[in-house]
Amino acid sequence: MEFKQYQRTAPTRARRLTEEDYQRYKGIIQTLEGPQPFLPGDYLAKDAKGEWPIKQATIEKKYTRLTPDDHEGFALYMRPGVRLAAQMPEPFIIEGKQGKAGDYLVLGGEGGWPVDCEIFEQSYTLVEQARNEV
Repeated sequence: MEFKQYQRTAPTRARRLTEEDYQRYKGIIQTLEGPQPFLPGDYLAKDAKGEWPIKQATIEKKYTRLTPDDHEGFALYMRPGVRLAAQMPEPFIIEGKQGKAGDYLVLGGEGGWPVDCEIFEQSYTLVEQARNEV
């Protein structure tokens, strides 16, 4: 398995989670990768395939807000930078999150996470490496 450099090109749609959300979800969001805990103040990210929590500190330090809140309280955020990623041939677990065979393992400075194959291929672009030829 070979890790290559990718850049995320699709923004993340997210809103701040409230105390009411915490009570409704009982502090757990059911994600494609398994149940994930959250606290009020964290963010709920959402796409066509599901939803997942993002820690408040992660949004504040690593994402750039692109739009104001919409009528549901969601805004678009972009996480700049290049990540290493590889498509995994078998199911895997990393930091309590489950990936299926064919999903991608994405590595960042703070660890790794699985990304559903379809979502990855719609939201990440391979970064072409400049090659020095002699």
